[in-house]
Amino acid sequence: MSLDVVASPTASPTKHEHNTHPLDALLARDGLYGMSGAVAADLRLQHLRDAVAHHRNFNPHFDRYCSELKFDDKALDSEAGLLRVPLLPSGLFKWHRDKVRTGIDDGSMLETSSSGTQGTLSIVPRDNITLMRFFSSVAIGNREVLNVETFDRHVLNIGPSTKEARNLWIAYVMAGVSVIFTTRSYVREERFHIDELISDMRQFGSNDPVTLVGPPFLLLELANRIADSGRPMELGPETLVITIGGWKRREADQVARPDFEGRIAGALGVPDLTRIRDAFNMVELNSVFFECSSKVKHCPPWVLATARDPRTLEALPSGTTGILAFLDPTPASYPGFILSDDFGSVKRMVECPCGIVGDTLHIERRVNRIEMRGCALKMETLAPTARANGNGLAGQK
Repeated sequence: MSLDVVASPTASPTKHEHNTHPLDALLARDGLYGMSGAVAADLRLQHLRDAVAHHRNFNPHFDRYCSELKFDDKALDSEAGLLRVPLLPSGLFKWHRDKVRTGIDDGSMLETSSSGTQGTLSIVPRDNITLMRFFSSVAIGNREVLNVETFDRHVLNIGPSTKEARNLWIAYVMAGVSVIFTTRSYVREERFHIDELISDMRQFGSNDPVTLVGPPFLLLELANRIADSGRPMELGPETLVITIGGWKRREADQVARPDFEGRIAGALGVPDLTRIRDAFNMVELNSVFFECSSKVKHCPPWVLATARDPRTLEALPSGTTGILAFLDPTPASYPGFILSDDFGSVKRMVECPCGIVGDTLHIERRVNRIEMRGCALKMETLAPTARANGNGLAGQK
């Protein structure tokens, strides 16, 4: 069958872009998830140290923020030093978006946005090199975590294309997939074209490599529609189903993950539940955390993920629940040092049955509004002079 290919997005190069940057060379390598823990830690330290220097040099707000917190770049000689890198709460991308941008926007930056499920959009500026590094993380995860080795796979996107939602980040997540695979999108004009999707799916044979990607509530709607028709699919063992984006405003429809996977497998004819996976990303994060065949989310080896104590923001021991934080060196156009809105844990150097040895991410729940307010107050007290002067990232609105 012939499917429409979603055109990959482009952006004009900025002064940050150059082809020989060590991080870009790293992201072009094979076997990144197979590196030893010591090698991965050394590379992560190198690239995060470079990223901190870059953002301090080209983002005066972030530089002042670091100064107010008395953060010393000389401490970046170990992972313990990395844990002191000042974090940007995700709320800053809603209320102080003008202060997170690194470099001068010459009109070529793309302002990617969240879905705005909590009422206010996060706006994240991405230049060309930041987008290309994101697409690299998608390609690496597909190859090394999902173990998708061939390029003849058909991707069915239960979401909008970039043509439909130009700046919506979830569309760009899928645009990264469309760079690699033939992709068709089934949300157009804010409507899920479910019957068209079912018709297209019935044209595939049991041995065709198909990946179905979308938010769980729309995948569940699809499964229920197929079940009600009395004609279950027979997509077969080469099928992958990837959930992204969470339940959003449809939390009332949420079902337990085992029940959800059982309904999806029964409707689509997927014989192996390990073919139903989840992937984690947020608009402020420039790398994707993919789930392996053992249903474990693996941290990209270039990202340092930690759980933080909600009161002190100190990094917590392996496996301890806290607010998730990420140090991602891949964004050039904003500091990728993010304190998220999610509670979860990070387990260090796990020997996963899938064969990957490294850190794993475990998402538990979103931070509620009261907890979010407490976290925001905590961040406001971290740099009182910057707040008073209106210069730092915690400055005036």
